[in-house]
Amino acid sequence: MLPQQKEWEGRTGGGTFGQMFLFWILNIIKVSFIYPTLFVIIPFYLLFRRKGYHAIYDYFHKRHKQSKFKSFISTFRNHLIFGQIVLDKFALLAGNQDQFDIQVEGCDYFNKLTTKEKGFIVASAHVGNFELVGHCFKQHNKRINGIIFGGEAKNYQSQRIKSLQKANIQLIPVSDDMSHLFAIKEALDKGEIITMPCDRLFGSTKNYITPFLGSDAAFPIGSFRLAAQLEVPVLAMFIMKEKGLNYHGYVYPLQALENEKSSVKKAEHLIKQYVDLLEKILKRYPEQWFNYYNFWKT
Repeated sequence: MLPQQKEWEGRTGGGTFGQMFLFWILNIIKVSFIYPTLFVIIPFYLLFRRKGYHAIYDYFHKRHKQSKFKSFISTFRNHLIFGQIVLDKFALLAGNQDQFDIQVEGCDYFNKLTTKEKGFIVASAHVGNFELVGHCFKQHNKRINGIIFGGEAKNYQSQRIKSLQKANIQLIPVSDDMSHLFAIKEALDKGEIITMPCDRLFGSTKNYITPFLGSDAAFPIGSFRLAAQLEVPVLAMFIMKEKGLNYHGYVYPLQALENEKSSVKKAEHLIKQYVDLLEKILKRYPEQWFNYYNFWKT
């Protein structure tokens, strides 16, 4: 299996003016008032972004064994929920977070680790709304370092940084020269928190191939190798959208492989748990998978 390339960057669209307008309007009104506009926008995405459409359609048809008609309906709903989550992110960055109701299972695992000397890793994926982590877990015991794609528009990044700094969060952009790896290790050495999606390879050759939703898929193993080498804890965290402006978070501790010297085996033990939990979440929330490319490429 070949490593997955940057087939879908995940850059937030809308242009500079459109993003600035959203920040302004969403600081004034409830974000759900804008949701109906998505019914006009989404058909254009389905028509003109066929690559993403086909990838998600195949995801429902092949991975969840849905009929062709149901796969089409699920594909539309997937784009609708994704659009709502993007708008929710703009509302959060605009400072209008009180409108959201967020319930989290397992937050005690996170809170307990913030009182320890060691840093730790929070592993998530491109599901749900991971942007809410900073708003769910505001604390000042440890700085949170969020690993992000570095190609966003300047005004979006500026607003993002401004908003997250209030929650003791700084951002580490992924760079082609891999310099972000040094920043990650430095943060963990200082006892801080690293949050990152662990489902996209971004062209990396360090991957782990494992069954996922019925077929083999490649996952990046680098963050789990780092956790094993530095002997830091790992949490899996997913924040999923429910009806309206409600969200439900799930936090799971990954169990370390005791009495094992090999960091490779330790990392594989961690990533197996992560993939199992991600599959469990997607069986409960199948329409919140937001990897718009052929994830199961062989």
